[in-house]
Amino acid sequence: MHKIIDFHSHLGDIFMYRKNVIYDPCTKLPAGSYDPFDQHALDRFEGPFLDPNKPEEVKNVIDMTALVSWTCTLERLTRHLDASNITNVCMYPVAPNIFFEDYLAASKIETRIIPFTCIDPRLSPEQVGEQVLRDYHRGAKGLKIHPILQKLSLSDARVIAALEAWEQTGLCVVSHTGINSYYPPALSVDNEVPENGDVKYFIELAKKFPKIPMVAAHAGGLTGGEEDILSEGMKGYDNLWVDTTFRSVDGMKKLVKVFGEDRVLFGVDRPFSRTDTSVEICFEAFGQWTALSEKIMYTNAAKIMQMI
Repeated sequence: MHKIIDFHSHLGDIFMYRKNVIYDPCTKLPAGSYDPFDQHALDRFEGPFLDPNKPEEVKNVIDMTALVSWTCTLERLTRHLDASNITNVCMYPVAPNIFFEDYLAASKIETRIIPFTCIDPRLSPEQVGEQVLRDYHRGAKGLKIHPILQKLSLSDARVIAALEAWEQTGLCVVSHTGINSYYPPALSVDNEVPENGDVKYFIELAKKFPKIPMVAAHAGGLTGGEEDILSEGMKGYDNLWVDTTFRSVDGMKKLVKVFGEDRVLFGVDRPFSRTDTSVEICFEAFGQWTALSEKIMYTNAAKIMQMI
């Protein structure tokens, strides 16, 4: 057996509702709820996640996006880590909704948590550089950007200032990629900018900072073909990694074929996926407890975080 790092997950409410649920052991989905995230994982990420031409399906996904985050508790995390033999889990905050400090505190209780930092969009460009370095010195092992939920263009002066400061750490920057909407229409305008997730903006940013290990969360996006756009756009550059979130067996194999076995990182994206199913799919793709599964599920992540 080898160690396993889930390189991409969340804890608690990462959205504008800001419910304090991390330490609530009693939070559950409403009776009779249909969880499309859970079902898509049980379907092993095969087939479409939803039919965009069915408004009721779209509404349910948006509603459940909030509801599943409110069940994303520390107690539930610990049970799932235990059940799947997870060694460590990287936790990505999304300020101003949830912060590095939230995950740093949780890591004192659940020591398998590796907290990342993120840009606080309320700060000025001059302040964010100081903020991310302060978090680095307190134990942050990476910097996460969610351009949609944080309403941060990847060309924003705060993003550039944060990366200029972060570059000196030698650690990675992770950015969400893919155009998604997380809120109902009444809340969307003030709380998200879906087009910020277009993979082309990640490519532009990664090229500006060739010395920083850049991780494209979701490998460019999940609507189809983004990994090819990402690969083509980053030709000639050596600072690109991707994660396996929401990928089927064939999807994971394609990531290794396109990006190379040293550049793929196992990720779950809790609470929008299942840890157990994600582990099973990765083992089916790369063999159980093989040299290749160890690279994808542990070694690549450990190296990019300077743990080995």
